[in-house]
Amino acid sequence: RAAAELWQTFTALREQSIALVLALQPEQLTQRGQHPAVGELSIGALLYEWVYHDRNHFKQIESNIQAWFWPQLGNAQRFYEI
Repeated sequence: RAAAELWQTFTALREQSIALVLALQPEQLTQRGQHPAVGELSIGALLYEWVYHDRNHFKQIESNIQAWFWPQLGNAQRFYEI
């Protein structure tokens, strides 16, 4: 799919997720559930994981951009050999 379409999908879903998070009451952050792979998790822990998870996706995007740009740099690559 086109990058613009993916971005629109991402932002629409993110807006819905943010609305859900903002509606949470403080006491709900301590509610816990059992995950089959990692064990007990609280809603609060999942919110922190969400931020960490997003960070990894941004790193993946950056790596893809760098991989595409690197060959285009030509001799300017030498700036990064220092």
